[in-house]
Amino acid sequence: MNIAIISDYLDRFGSKQQSQTYRGGMDVLKIIELLSLKGLNVRRFNFINAVELFEISEPHYIIYTSSEDIGDHYKSFIEDIIYALNLTHHTCIPHFKFLRAHNNKVQMELLRGLFKFPDVNLFASQFVATEKEINSAEFQFPQVIKGPTGALSKNVFKVNSLQELKKSFNNIASRLSIYQLIREKIRQIKHGKNYRHEETRIGKIVCQNFLHNISYDWKVLVFYDQIFVLKRENRRNDFRASGSGLFSFVKDVPREILDFSLKTRNRLHIPHISLDIAIFEGRPVIFEFQALYFGTKTLENSTFHFYKEDDNWHVREDRADLEEIYVSSIFKFITQEVESSIHK
Repeated sequence: MNIAIISDYLDRFGSKQQSQTYRGGMDVLKIIELLSLKGLNVRRFNFINAVELFEISEPHYIIYTSSEDIGDHYKSFIEDIIYALNLTHHTCIPHFKFLRAHNNKVQMELLRGLFKFPDVNLFASQFVATEKEINSAEFQFPQVIKGPTGALSKNVFKVNSLQELKKSFNNIASRLSIYQLIREKIRQIKHGKNYRHEETRIGKIVCQNFLHNISYDWKVLVFYDQIFVLKRENRRNDFRASGSGLFSFVKDVPREILDFSLKTRNRLHIPHISLDIAIFEGRPVIFEFQALYFGTKTLENSTFHFYKEDDNWHVREDRADLEEIYVSSIFKFITQEVESSIHK
């Protein structure tokens, strides 16, 4: 089997908290070595020369990195390349739609509906990008408002009224530049009633029902069939757990969390996933999920993880190696793909 690995312009691949250099990502050479030891024919690319894959006739599985650059300009470039590769005979892991959903909560929530998550009706997400659209929608307050980007609960607000919703929207949305505002005013004067003026603030957001009485959640990393879990208490006098710093590794994780996490990875048909999960009214709900370039602190700092055997969950006491776990999940996923195609 052939596999291509695409790193960015600084030869970085993925996310790793304890990287060799600051924000250096995973050890690419180690990943290549581990993949080769599993019998895979590995080719290495960056996003400039990845277009060579268009001319390579042998099908490749393609694993790649994302980016969280300011303004998402480089990520947009990555999306262009991966979208095109996704249209070829090669197989991108994960699929382009998950790259699009990385650091993009609007796309992430749209995927929740597309994949028919069991909690989709509970959140009842709505999507708007202008105040005009806010005025035309109906909301049941309180609502949680999410901007498209931001980690550690940045751009996530609880609002109790339409006025608060609009205020939060204005904090998230981008305002037209002075030049654009002047140009818009000139259009209004020139065309009068024959012109419908554009909004001065535009910024896509997600509006969701607020779920009451949740005091903590679980950060769950699923690498194919191995699960790493971190318990996160909410911030003091706040509904958000992400970024609280009130974290702990515990072994009494509810079975519902573990089962649901594994089921979600299978549902999305991806080798690994990061999930923010809580129990609400006796069932698991997902606040957020990412399929690539997610934080790996939960794995790197844990001294144990969970695995399922004979329909029971067990604890394996060890400090996992990120690159080894990553490669294992990729290899198992590809092997599953091959076996599935054989039995079709």
